[in-house]
Amino acid sequence: MMSQARVAAAVGDDRGARRRSRALPARTLTGPRGTDAERVDVRGWSLAYGAAGVLGIGIVVVGAGLGTLSWAAAVGALIAVAAQVVIVLVALPRVLSDDGAPVLATVVAVSTVLLLPLAVANEGWLAMLQFASYPLLWVISSRRRTAIAWTALSTALVLVALGWGGDVDAWMRATLIQATSFAGSLWLGLWFTAVYQHAAETQELLDRLTAAQDEVAALHREAGVLAERERLAAELHDTIAQTLAGTVLLAQRSRRELASGRLADDTLALVEEAAREALTETRTLVAAGAPVSPGAGLADAVRVLAARIARESGRDIAVRVAAVAGLDREREVALLRCAQEGLSNARRHSAARSIEVALVDVDGAVELRVTDDGVGFDPATPADGFGLAGLRARLHGLGGSLEIDGTPGAVVLTARVPRAAVGA
Repeated sequence: MMSQARVAAAVGDDRGARRRSRALPARTLTGPRGTDAERVDVRGWSLAYGAAGVLGIGIVVVGAGLGTLSWAAAVGALIAVAAQVVIVLVALPRVLSDDGAPVLATVVAVSTVLLLPLAVANEGWLAMLQFASYPLLWVISSRRRTAIAWTALSTALVLVALGWGGDVDAWMRATLIQATSFAGSLWLGLWFTAVYQHAAETQELLDRLTAAQDEVAALHREAGVLAERERLAAELHDTIAQTLAGTVLLAQRSRRELASGRLADDTLALVEEAAREALTETRTLVAAGAPVSPGAGLADAVRVLAARIARESGRDIAVRVAAVAGLDREREVALLRCAQEGLSNARRHSAARSIEVALVDVDGAVELRVTDDGVGFDPATPADGFGLAGLRARLHGLGGSLEIDGTPGAVVLTARVPRAAVGA
């Protein structure tokens, strides 16, 4: 639930991200500093503006060669174009890659606004280089209004350079050309800025969603660790703890027999067998595979378990089990742990004289019942341990159930798993 809230918050912050993106420097849209994307952008802009400089120099040389441009004007135009290209190629990489270079950005903008009109005043055809200067002014500007202001100033100065010394028709042509150029640059600048801003917002949202997904994955891992700890705790309680509890009872029996001078070798053999059983269960848990039994199936496992507890406790335990084929390992283990818990409780707490274990198919389910004639108890009373609670949770996870009837003289533990979940 917490992770879903985080994801919703990330999505909900899209509007705030949009507002913040309007204040982002346009140059930050060329890619994070130091990334491959940023280096490609810097290289691309440098190549583009270098190509524009070569084109401008070519226009001047051709004009001078054809005699349409005096060599004095050609030299002035070449100096202006060359100076602008050098300034841009030297400063632009710093401007695009370093957010802390506003002074250099201003230098590039001022040189572009002043040197291009100077070149156009010497050779009118150089006005076509505005196709490179306009995008440059948008890229290096920190805000849209700043880009519009620089573009408008550049347009006005180029207009003056084109119309200077001409007649009214020349001014009208220059005004029409520059108005069209300014409108086109304004439309393209705003459109590309909107596209870049949308890309920035999308990337920010993706970053937030990725962070939220990482958090969800971490929470899933934590939940898996907790579930595994609970499973291991239940396994320890249902296997090793039960066997060790039996070993303690046998050790107490041995001490009583030793005190009375009637210590039998059979009792010590049972202690040894119980210790070996605990060792085997420990090794099996370490190997991540709690065994159903040393026998061939669940029915045999229940018989072996009942026989061992009968020998350890000296009580008669009736076993009524039918061969249950096709149960998967997890359900067999769950039912066997229920049998262990029921027999252990009857042995330690009920003072029962007789105990019965039954394993049968009932109404499409596999059911295990442990019945004793002990003193009984109130199932609603909270227990000190977590054996029954752990078994109930395990069976519930398998779609089954655990019921306890604590009626004195007829205590019944009933564990059931659905037959529909049984493997073939």
